[in-house]
Amino acid sequence: MTILPYAIGLGAVLFAIGLAGVSSDRHFIVIMLAIELMLAASTILIVSFFSSSSSPGSIGVMALLSIWAVAATEVITVISFYVYIKANGASFDVTKLNRLKW
Repeated sequence: MTILPYAIGLGAVLFAIGLAGVSSDRHFIVIMLAIELMLAASTILIVSFFSSSSSPGSIGVMALLSIWAVAATEVITVISFYVYIKANGASFDVTKLNRLKW
């Protein structure tokens, strides 16, 4: 019995939860965590697709490592933004970011 359909279902559900979190919330940290959840879903899908094939190639390993690198970079970015915003006493509401307007 293969677990590929279950992994695809889990990845789709996690990606949908992440997409709903990005589109529905205004809090910066929640948005970044939702994006992290979407990256985890794509990692689950990549690992399940390449583990179900008869000979996993190096392209799957490189894709997995690149997703992990993006996720680690995102975590570092979130931590640095959190420290910066907390030090300046600003709000985490993304609708109040008026410096980014043209």
